[in-house]
Amino acid sequence: MSKTYSAAVIGATGKGGYGHRLDTAFKDIDSVKLVAVADYDPEGLAAAGERLGVSRLYRDYRQMLETEKPDFVSIAPSWITERVPMIEAATAVGCHIYCEKPVAGSLAEVDAIVAACQNARVKMAVAHQWRAMRPIQKIIKDVKAGKFGRLLRVRTRPKDDSRGGGEELLLHGTHLFDLMMAFVGEPRWAIGHITVGDRDATTDDTRQGTAPVGPIIGDSISAAFGFDNGVRGFFDSTAGLAIPGESNFDNLYGLSLECERAALELREPGDVYIYPAPRVLPDLQDLAWERVWLPEWHELPEHAPPLLRKNWLSIGNKTLARDLIDAAENDREPLSSISAVRFVNEMVQGVYSSHLLAGSRITIPLTERAHPLGES
Repeated sequence: MSKTYSAAVIGATGKGGYGHRLDTAFKDIDSVKLVAVADYDPEGLAAAGERLGVSRLYRDYRQMLETEKPDFVSIAPSWITERVPMIEAATAVGCHIYCEKPVAGSLAEVDAIVAACQNARVKMAVAHQWRAMRPIQKIIKDVKAGKFGRLLRVRTRPKDDSRGGGEELLLHGTHLFDLMMAFVGEPRWAIGHITVGDRDATTDDTRQGTAPVGPIIGDSISAAFGFDNGVRGFFDSTAGLAIPGESNFDNLYGLSLECERAALELREPGDVYIYPAPRVLPDLQDLAWERVWLPEWHELPEHAPPLLRKNWLSIGNKTLARDLIDAAENDREPLSSISAVRFVNEMVQGVYSSHLLAGSRITIPLTERAHPLGES
């Protein structure tokens, strides 16, 4: 008979809420019983309890963790302002963690989180739902197996709405860098250039974003990263390119792969397109994009395009929560583990450090753990 695990949820109404549906990550998983919710806001707490069908409600997440000692906890707030204390409280009771992204605003904070998890022998997974989609998982295996020849370059683009530039470098860069590393492993160096309008950004431009993601600068960023085997990765972002109600597209979010024999495009909510040349050749009309089609994925009613676009975050959360349970049972690293996600902040701070040092190439891991723009 399989074991039944207990799980709890930490939310923060008005301060990041329950993130991208992380309150439901462990709900309706057969081997898990959702036992408690914590939220400092009484109205938000009551609403969460009703929504999740949970009666044990706490205003203080520390009290909930100490009393319930759940096997797993979903740390759901999208704000990073209390991320480290929440994670340290969970590790103190030996609780495995599913956490909203971004994890933290600085490497120093991520280092503290990694240390807390390692010391407590706790598994921690980060909510990078995109890499949990079935077509994305398949294409990662295909590329790493050399199906399209050697991988040469990986290009990423966030949404490029009003948050483009510095805010998206971590806010959406965390998804993109996590996925980049899924294909090519850990980064070895970073180079960055950042502008505000038509001039180079300086530390005097340091500000906070629309949501807390640590200190940021710039409304346009170009960055390059080096990986093993000569693979290069790129991140470009410029604010205001996707304007609601004006642009003929909703966002530019995606990841492009250039292999020896094909170009691949990854788009939300998990579709993959393959072109039979390293780059698009518009004059060769016999070459065309082909969508990766998985019958066990695309033909299911719940994976129909309108339903998938509406529910892909929930599907990703469930997939990653189940993977975290399996990782805890088998003492392995989960997908998007905190040990791997640490490199997201290495890449972000490497870009800032490079820009402030006139484009110098910054070796990763960084020797300087403090944020180059100062701590938030």
